Amino acid sequence: MKLKEKMRNPKIVLTAVLTAVLLVPVLGAVKEENLKGSVFYLDKQGVSLVKKMELAENKFKKEQEGEVYFTGHIFQSRYEINMYGDYDLESPFEVSSRGDEIKIRRDSKREGFSMESQKGSSGGEPIGLLVMHRFSGRKSEKVDMHIFDLDCIYEFSQEPVYWLGSAETEESFRFLEGEFESADSDLKKTITFMLYSHETPLSYDFLFKAGSGSYSHEVRKDAVFWLGNFRDQKSLALLQKIFQKEDSTEVKKGIVFALNLSDMDEAVEELIRIAKKDSSQEVRKQAVFWLGQKASKKSIEALKGVVEQEDEDTEVRKSAVFAISQLPSEKAVPILIDIARTNKSPSIKKQAIFWLGQKDSEEALKFFEEILLKK
Repeated sequence: MKLKEKMRNPKIVLTAVLTAVLLVPVLGAVKEENLKGSVFYLDKQGVSLVKKMELAENKFKKEQEGEVYFTGHIFQSRYEINMYGDYDLESPFEVSSRGDEIKIRRDSKREGFSMESQKGSSGGEPIGLLVMHRFSGRKSEKVDMHIFDLDCIYEFSQEPVYWLGSAETEESFRFLEGEFESADSDLKKTITFMLYSHETPLSYDFLFKAGSGSYSHEVRKDAVFWLGNFRDQKSLALLQKIFQKEDSTEVKKGIVFALNLSDMDEAVEELIRIAKKDSSQEVRKQAVFWLGQKASKKSIEALKGVVEQEDEDTEVRKSAVFAISQLPSEKAVPILIDIARTNKSPSIKKQAIFWLGQKDSEEALKFFEEILLKK
């Protein structure tokens, strides 16, 4: 699944009841209103998710033709889904496969999708997970996954779907975790996102394992990105632990970006440490850039320190000048003028003057008048 290809609809707050007593009527509404076409219900109480998956595979093998089928189940997400679009709300999404990808389509002039975490609340909301299965020989493989919004209407006209009902959060998590190792790189990235989305502390350990394990750089960068999205002390400590033992420049740059997602002082301090001390010029430049986006007093002082550090690599110092130039003008212009006046490096002075020239500022104009009149 390409994560940018999300399902579309107006902002929706899903409703689901987590008690066993009220779960059946909620799923009954889903049966009647939301799933259309070739739909089979295997939401049996007291049957495990893995067992339901096996039942779906056997039922498809015995009763259907073709290679592809879907399964869907509910899990508790840490997110609330916000969707918007310009279309007939009563028209269904058409669900089908293309190659090894799930395709969910509906005509729309304007579409969008976002998922917002609910910090400080009891969590997000129950949402669905659609899994695409493809038969290879006598056994089916799981080849793609997609977030499945239960308040929308879906039409399964080409391949069947087996609806498995609600799964306990840990049960759903363990099922996905078990699929991770055997998945290809693209599906690993999708599973990483899905596991992060589950409302459970198990996500931390998995993302640390994926971020520090012997996987592709792209998979590991995805893992540290989602770990950074927690934006708390535990995730910060895990990111620092991965960074300390990491050799890959690309993964380290991914960790720098993940650190940037947090507004905690400790995360800013870690970015400053990396900007000053990491052995990789590329990684230091990346840390410098993101410090410039913070615009905090601490990050600005760190950037000035990098510019003034004469034994630092010139390219890193230039990156710090650029980062300063991206600050709000009232902060950037005085610092750039000071660099242009006092820095001992001609190339750094030149860089500061260049970025001053991009500013629509009376203070910058006065500086240029001053140096031009002196000539």
